[in-house]
Amino acid sequence: MSKVHAFIVIFCFFLLSACSPKFDWREVRMNDAPISVLMPGKPASHARDVDLNGIKVKLQMTAVDVNQISFAVAYAKLDQADASLSLEQKSQQQQQALEAMKQGMLKNIQGTLLEKNIPELPKNTIAALGKTQNGQAVKFVGRFVIQGTWIIQAVMIGEEKFFDPEVLDMFFGSLKLN
Repeated sequence: MSKVHAFIVIFCFFLLSACSPKFDWREVRMNDAPISVLMPGKPASHARDVDLNGIKVKLQMTAVDVNQISFAVAYAKLDQADASLSLEQKSQQQQQALEAMKQGMLKNIQGTLLEKNIPELPKNTIAALGKTQNGQAVKFVGRFVIQGTWIIQAVMIGEEKFFDPEVLDMFFGSLKLN
């Protein structure tokens, strides 16, 4: 094979590999919650019972790991059947559960919140730096919201060098609460 042919083969290889997408974005609708989001791969789902500051809920999570970043949406429906609670008390209960969800995420990564208004962050998100249980440094970006009787978190966690503003915008910008 001549040098020209070898160069063309190598060039075509790099051209094709540059065109292959790292992220295979697809719309994911939660079956039992009014949520949809674009995820960059085929996610897996699971559920477990958790205690959010004294409020017991079944936390559902749908997540996928792509390009060294975990993308996840977790949600729980709060039982609002207690007629003895006023609307204000129910709202406070939701806020407490949502705050416990946020603090739990920060505790999991031993995270410290970054200053607000970081230009590359999507609107209504928070960011933190921390580390995993094995000591790996990670960045966390999350959005925590209440929708009706639902509490919802959408998060990205991974090495800071893999965070791309376009990927942040795609994931968080696609989060729809119906």
